[in-house]
Amino acid sequence: MTEAQFHLKGSHLAKGLRYMRELRRAVEAYWYATMEDPEAAALEARRVASAVNILDETVFLNAHGDAYRSYRARNPLGKVAMGLELIRNCEEHSPIIFENLLVPKAYFGVPLTKAPTRTRVVYEWARYSDMPDEYVRVDSSATERAKRARAEALDGYRKSVEQRPVVDTILDALSFFQQLDPQLVAGAPPVVRWALAESTGLEPYAEVPDTDPRTELPTAYLVYRPMGMDQYEVFLSDIACRPRDRRSAQWPAWETTVTKRKVGLLQQAKSRNPPGTAREVLYQLIENGNVIGFSGRVEGPPTPGDSWVERTRQIANDIGRGYRYFVRLGKISVPLQQDGNGSVAATSDNHDLLCELPDAGAGPGTDISRLKLLEENPDLYLTTRPHPTASE
Repeated sequence: MTEAQFHLKGSHLAKGLRYMRELRRAVEAYWYATMEDPEAAALEARRVASAVNILDETVFLNAHGDAYRSYRARNPLGKVAMGLELIRNCEEHSPIIFENLLVPKAYFGVPLTKAPTRTRVVYEWARYSDMPDEYVRVDSSATERAKRARAEALDGYRKSVEQRPVVDTILDALSFFQQLDPQLVAGAPPVVRWALAESTGLEPYAEVPDTDPRTELPTAYLVYRPMGMDQYEVFLSDIACRPRDRRSAQWPAWETTVTKRKVGLLQQAKSRNPPGTAREVLYQLIENGNVIGFSGRVEGPPTPGDSWVERTRQIANDIGRGYRYFVRLGKISVPLQQDGNGSVAATSDNHDLLCELPDAGAGPGTDISRLKLLEENPDLYLTTRPHPTASE
């Protein structure tokens, strides 16, 4: 049986259309919840999983039986839909809360008219092995080890859901049902434009009038969230997106566009000089007592003042190609030089000034956490060392 043979009719089609609308609502709600807090995001993720489960069991399985079950087991997107059943079952039936269900992997600042800046968080699903027994099992006693989901759902979660971006998995599930029956595909969405906030540009937030009298800063923010978008195909709003964020079920998964197709571009980016005329070195990056890199700010166009962070070997390679890194000493600047074996030094009067730089610690945009974020997300690293074809 092929996808084209899974068309819905009568009551199955009516319920399928209703819960595809619910799934679209839930996906949009999850996207906005990533700007609230982890609990809000988990609540909306559970809502997505519930809608997926209804479409899977009470719509398609009920309508097409074993033929659908067999096809779902062979289809990569079907495995994702099955894996989300584990989340639905555990969230709705477990007596405990699993606080670490969604694992934050990246943070993106959402621009506001005034500080503080809100962030959007990129969450990944937790590993199954990290889930508490009471969360995944009906009874964790020695005599009964019944799990809250069938073997197919557990296998789907382990192989196709865990440690993947939540957005990718829920758009995978949406895509799966749409491929089964094109009647479930909604029309193209209208162009969404943000309202103006204090004439500073198009921004997704406005300040709530109430402010903290001690700081004169707003105590809360309102988001201009468009209504009625569940009538259209999901196209997630462009709020603090990374370059390759997946925003539609028709787009390929983030892992495909970045970790597979962009590896070559990442290597090309490393072989080219970064933007700007030079980089000032301000901090050491110290891990387990060892200096693993440096960070600082960019000199010259096109991005003067932007922060940067690199490993020592990459800096040495940049210097070897003629790019300038320097340390300020009073009114003079001392250039960094290659010092052999991928190391660097900024020597003045036989003294290496790099040794006197402070540890970046938790400095925003200049610390080890940002270095590792860039290393784990090559699409973000590409934006710090742009390549002519990086936007392709």
